[in-house]
Amino acid sequence: MQRISFKIRRKIIGTFLFCVLSVLVFAVFSFRIHQEIGNRLRLMELADDLFHDIQEIRRYEKNFFLFKEAASLAEAIIYVKRVEELSSAHEQEILRLQMGLKYSEFKETLNAYKEIIVKIAAGKEASRLLVLEESLRNLGHKLVEVSEGWAKEERRKIDRLFQQAMYLFFLSVLVFFVLGIVLAFYIARWLVRPLVQMQEAMAKIAHGDFTPLPEPESRAEEFLPLYRAFNRMIQELEDHQEQLVQSRKIAAVGTLTAGVAHELNNPINNIVLTAETLQEDYAQLSPDEAQAMIQDILVQSERASEIVRDLLDFSRSEHPEFESVSILAVIQDTLKLVRNQLSLSGTQEEMDIPADLPLIYGDRKSLQQVFLNLFINAIQAMPGGGSLRITASTVEHGPSSPNSSPTRHWVKIDVTDSGVGIDPKHLPHVFDPFFTTKDVGRGTGLGLSVSYSIIRKHGGLIEVHSRPGAGTTFTVLLPIEDESESID
Repeated sequence: MQRISFKIRRKIIGTFLFCVLSVLVFAVFSFRIHQEIGNRLRLMELADDLFHDIQEIRRYEKNFFLFKEAASLAEAIIYVKRVEELSSAHEQEILRLQMGLKYSEFKETLNAYKEIIVKIAAGKEASRLLVLEESLRNLGHKLVEVSEGWAKEERRKIDRLFQQAMYLFFLSVLVFFVLGIVLAFYIARWLVRPLVQMQEAMAKIAHGDFTPLPEPESRAEEFLPLYRAFNRMIQELEDHQEQLVQSRKIAAVGTLTAGVAHELNNPINNIVLTAETLQEDYAQLSPDEAQAMIQDILVQSERASEIVRDLLDFSRSEHPEFESVSILAVIQDTLKLVRNQLSLSGTQEEMDIPADLPLIYGDRKSLQQVFLNLFINAIQAMPGGGSLRITASTVEHGPSSPNSSPTRHWVKIDVTDSGVGIDPKHLPHVFDPFFTTKDVGRGTGLGLSVSYSIIRKHGGLIEVHSRPGAGTTFTVLLPIEDESESID
């Protein structure tokens, strides 16, 4: 068992680690993309600042050439210095813009622009003002193009990173969805399916079906020792069930003892009286008369032997043997065992069972025990006498048994008494083991429980309908032989 738990624990931990590793891989990719987006946003801010300052330089440049105001030129020089300081302070970041060649060109252009604007501000090149103005405009235009290109390029890269993040998100959702399905299928096949099989087997055991579980497939070999232990338990339960059925038979025999003793007393008395008469009057009897008495003794002996044989035959411990069975014969044989009980209790017997009733596939002795339990319960429910009515017929669309395929045609047997009935609060529990409403010493609470188990093992169903003071009807449904499954 420790080996099983170790293997299962190892597979569960392995599956868990695989899921964690998958999450970590996607988390690392996602972190890298978001980190890069953050860096690119900072670079875009830098490019926007450079572009904004260069735009200010161009604005003051235009104001100077339009209005010839020295203050505009001074402001332009201030912004040039700001651009120089900003680009120098963030040179490494600007180089990361992947436009390194343009950065050196940008610095050369900025230096050339600064030299010209300083010359104009100093007034040393007044004669060449128009030429300097044209050069300054060209250089300024170039600075604007470069800085604007940086900003646009960063925006494009950020857009691509956002797209990658979205693709990664949808890819991770798809991967985890597929992974979840695969893992669910794997766990269902490897772990859940064997547990469900055991759960179903336990439900069948509760209904008297002790069919062992087939050994698991190779992918679930960890459960092999558990399956074997479970099957050993099933075998032991089946053995105990047979012992319980046999003990219930013995209990039923004990219940029948008084009636059987009384029934044996009649043929034994007849034998004794006939034998005494034969002994006393032997000399005066003719051979025919003596032969008649001897025949009477043999008949009464056979009658007593048959009573004992029926009782022993019923109580004998045998493994169930399923065969074609006539319900009429089963009930007739069972009534023989309780005939004297019926007479002593003042119970009138009525039986309405067609002779051509279809056969069922079952174990004769087990079914005989079921009906014996029902007959004894009926007799005990009528302490002042009453009527016991047994009817049988075929019905269609009966309920299917959990141990067999859905069946269309059933043999329905009703056992009805005119006794005291059953309290409604007790009806849901009448088939529970050890549940009884009889006085102490008169019932163990196992008769109906054993009967329920036997009928379910035959692929059938047993139900009860009762009202206090209005009698009780037990209904037994058994599948017809040609529509029932063979039961091993």
